[in-house]
Amino acid sequence: MRAAVTRVRVVVLGLVLAAAGCGGSDDGGGSGGGEVAGDLRVVHNWTGPEGEAFQSVVDGFEEKYPDVTVKLEQVPFDQTQSLLTQQFVQGGPPDVAVGLPGIVRNFAEKDLLLELDDEWDGWVEDGDYTESLRDVATAGLDHTYAIYFKGNVNGLIWYTPAELDQLGVEPPKTWAEFTGAMDKAQGMDPLAIGGKDSWPLTQWADPLILGVAGPEKFNQLARGEIGWDDPAIVKAFETYADVAESYFPESALGTGFVDATCARAQGKALFQNQGAFISLITPAECDESLKPGEDFAFFKMPAPDAAVPAAQAVSGDLFFGAKESENEAATRALLEYLASAEAQTIWAELGGYIAPNANVPADAYPSDIDRAAAELWPTDPDVAAGYDLDDWIGGEIQAKYTQALQQLVRDYDVDAFIGTMTEVDTRSG
Repeated sequence: MRAAVTRVRVVVLGLVLAAAGCGGSDDGGGSGGGEVAGDLRVVHNWTGPEGEAFQSVVDGFEEKYPDVTVKLEQVPFDQTQSLLTQQFVQGGPPDVAVGLPGIVRNFAEKDLLLELDDEWDGWVEDGDYTESLRDVATAGLDHTYAIYFKGNVNGLIWYTPAELDQLGVEPPKTWAEFTGAMDKAQGMDPLAIGGKDSWPLTQWADPLILGVAGPEKFNQLARGEIGWDDPAIVKAFETYADVAESYFPESALGTGFVDATCARAQGKALFQNQGAFISLITPAECDESLKPGEDFAFFKMPAPDAAVPAAQAVSGDLFFGAKESENEAATRALLEYLASAEAQTIWAELGGYIAPNANVPADAYPSDIDRAAAELWPTDPDVAAGYDLDDWIGGEIQAKYTQALQQLVRDYDVDAFIGTMTEVDTRSG
């Protein structure tokens, strides 16, 4: 989400995971107390500048707990589920691993993860997190099995201020102003799209569903309470197809995320729809001299239907602990640290990061851009939010969804897309 927001594809599930769940110990793999010392193995997805930022957070943990040694294992985004499944089956899972709600749900249902209810009770009571964020960490189950470490706000339209000035356009506040600005793009693509990496296509779906169908329908779809053929959901994907046909470049499915980001930064595209992490990725991957707020900025994507309730598309990375960890005390200590304002401030100070802990101070963020993005993070439990749809669902549905979106961008056939998803996702009955 994360790089970019993690996207996963389930490769090995079902009976294999069931066998792993039966092999787990009933006592949780050790006591929750004890000395915080020894070795920890941690699986994560970040590379490049985000990988360096995460290393800085881990360095902070090791400084706080000098008797603990953390070994980081970076895993490609699309191999997370299969690798962790294999390691759980073989009886040697990492102590701590990154995961999204879909992954958390798959492993927690097999009784493979540490419960974190007591920790979350304290965090909510102290105002670190809201109950709505706890709901994300439960992944739709009865207990909490994960901590929220890295947040992200999505549906941000990134642009170069000088280019809008040349077009005589102010940052759009309505859908008509947004499409009108794209209509004026000359000598460049209206949009930079990294569709070769698949997941950037899902970044368009979430704010469009929220902005057309509304947050209630969005969350009902995510939880399988309505089907993809619900009229409001169909209308949202009709809007998606219209945008793709009118404004996606011909190279949309042949361009990767980083190349698309740099195309926008280099003036080859007017806008890019991505999350807050772009403020870190742009100078690191494209040109280190680029400054947030001066050379690139963002506005929130306007809702196509101004009558729907205001909502914010969000995503982010969770961490969970293995129930079979041989070092539960250190595992819990690391999870508590990653969830803390202390740890999250370290990355916040480096930029391109939204701290989900409400007690991270605003002045920790290095730029106005990062602070503006952080202000969009829903800290009020009454604020409507939609957590990244495909990451919430996970599993084979997620894999088929990204494939179906690629086909939708090829042929703009909404009926075919809805038909595919209705066949794949039968949760609504």
